[in-house]
Amino acid sequence: MSGVISFAIRLGRPSIDPVLMIRMLLICYVFAIRSERQLCRQVRAFSTQCCATRFSLHLVLKKPAHLRLATSRFSFTLMVSAIPPDDDHQIAKLPLVTVDEFASLKMCRHDLDSLHALVRSALSQRSHPVLPIFIHLVDYLSHRWLARQAGAYLDEIRQVASLLAQPGAFFLNAVYEWSCSTSVGPDPSGDGVRMIRVLDWGLSGMGRHAIIAKHTTEHGPFYNATWPGYAGVVNAMAPGRFCAAINQAPRVPILGFRVIDDMIARLRIFHSRNTTLASHLLRQVFESAPDYEAAVTMLMDRQVALSAPALFTVSGVAPDEGCVIEAFGQERRLHLASHSACGILGVANQWLSPDLEGRARNESITAAPTLDAESNNQVRREMVAALQKGDFGGSRDLREPVLNSMTVMVMIANAATGDLSVEALDPPPGAIMPKRVAERSLRHSS
Repeated sequence: MSGVISFAIRLGRPSIDPVLMIRMLLICYVFAIRSERQLCRQVRAFSTQCCATRFSLHLVLKKPAHLRLATSRFSFTLMVSAIPPDDDHQIAKLPLVTVDEFASLKMCRHDLDSLHALVRSALSQRSHPVLPIFIHLVDYLSHRWLARQAGAYLDEIRQVASLLAQPGAFFLNAVYEWSCSTSVGPDPSGDGVRMIRVLDWGLSGMGRHAIIAKHTTEHGPFYNATWPGYAGVVNAMAPGRFCAAINQAPRVPILGFRVIDDMIARLRIFHSRNTTLASHLLRQVFESAPDYEAAVTMLMDRQVALSAPALFTVSGVAPDEGCVIEAFGQERRLHLASHSACGILGVANQWLSPDLEGRARNESITAAPTLDAESNNQVRREMVAALQKGDFGGSRDLREPVLNSMTVMVMIANAATGDLSVEALDPPPGAIMPKRVAERSLRHSS
């Protein structure tokens, strides 16, 4: 073997240990992984997590089979006993920035170096192999599209783009490619409603550069867990009023072929006019709504046409104030948490209404065996709802697939008490599964 390795090092890439290669191919066969690249990502993710948590792994063969393979049926149960890792890496404190009008511009001016680092990372090949090549074009097209919409924050984004002095600001404000798990339920402490929010976003470096922006409005402040230069709101808390978050809605089938459907959907969005981004609508709600009922009324307004379907989760201050709003175009569906078991309602990236057509989203990678998108969404919805039944300690209490390769933020919020906890996550260099890199907990005092 040593002779083979030395020969390969002189003439090409180092060889792979044949035993390791056979083991990897066995895993590929057993877990029905069709791509060698996906196999490498799965093995790397799992080995990284094993090293980080000192997992002891047992592979148990049992019957009856539940994995369908090309020629045989097997069932493997992964029994993982985890020993908590040594949390010896330094956890930074998330910046808290007070802003008023032109909020995203003031976030940039607070730390311009962080803005440039975020854009370099988010627009790198780690996010998408061809993104650095086409960023000038997609940023130009994003600017044109934003100019045709009914957005109230175009001038603000233009000033961010001018300050950035490189392409990317318009694209990053228009992109809508995140997957999330969110739940609301009565706080176990007995005071108000708690929102648990896990934000997944496939762009690289988003967790490492997250901030909390404290916006001032006539109805009081709201705390926005966000990024420098981002004009919208995807999750925030307004003390004494409400909390809200956005989940990306499922894919709406058009012709039945995913790639073609995605292309048609994006072309329809690009040619739309006078529509509103879900993140911009949510910011308007936080700026204008005095309470939970007003927030729900604004989000349910059928005169507002959304540019892309969205799932809004809203929680108020009373134990029965919680809901999920399904929004697509000018249509709306309301689901009340008070009508669910124990007053708890969870949502991932699939409709709650069984009569709505949609294909669940799941682009992330986990160390566990891959689930199909529908099963993944069902599991995430049930798991994030189950977290409401007891104490929740943030990312350390998350399990896959709620925690996955795209997880960048975990937020716990209670508008009644004014408590907010935000954790930012990012994968270490060379790893896939993220770790906590920054956090901040606060209680608003009027």
